[in-house]
Amino acid sequence: MSFRPGQRRQRRERPRRRRGFSIVELLVVIGIIAVLIALLLPMLANARSAARTVACQSNLRQLGQALMMYANVNNGWVIPGVNDQTQPGGVRGMGTLLPPSQRWPAKVFKFPQPATETDNVADYCPPVVVCPADVEPANAHTYVLNNPVAVNHCKLGSNNFAGQSSSQIITAAEKVTYAHDYYVEPDKGDLDWVLHFYRHGQKRGSNYLYFDAHVELKRPSDELRLEMDPWTIKGVGTPSQ
Repeated sequence: MSFRPGQRRQRRERPRRRRGFSIVELLVVIGIIAVLIALLLPMLANARSAARTVACQSNLRQLGQALMMYANVNNGWVIPGVNDQTQPGGVRGMGTLLPPSQRWPAKVFKFPQPATETDNVADYCPPVVVCPADVEPANAHTYVLNNPVAVNHCKLGSNNFAGQSSSQIITAAEKVTYAHDYYVEPDKGDLDWVLHFYRHGQKRGSNYLYFDAHVELKRPSDELRLEMDPWTIKGVGTPSQ
């Protein structure tokens, strides 16, 4: 082919091929994402666990307020019970021996109940008595009341705490999911099979409601046992068995 003078040869430009990610690069990106997910998942799990712990503490505070309101109209009795001279301290708990409508959750909390009495325990337990970290607890409640407080007639304004203060006496704790109990009796060994010591993890422990209505998150210890039942430990007052 001949060209005229001054005529430039036209070159054919090949279309440029777009360069994509190589397999190695994709694997590196996927690996980085996997590492980030692995780092974030425990943080998210801890955040959810902490949120459930805080919600549980809020529930216990509401329980404390409800118990104080109950005491104001029941001669100062913070721990609900009925008179029974055959029982220690002359009081018997409002728990499994009574129909669901007569147990303490129904008596302490004023909430809508079925028009016709039923045998369904959940109908008489408000959501506030269930810890968010407790899945389908037996008898539709997580929290149990501390029976020695009632046995030793600790009422509003009382100072019968075996040398402890009102901020050192536990009134309610978290039970294990499968336990049907409404009360805990430490001197019967209930602490070791009724209470859940690590509801919120090995490092956190469980939540406890105190007589002065404050809530603490703590792990099991000798101090905890003393706060549950100083009367038996110190050999004073009335044992609950």
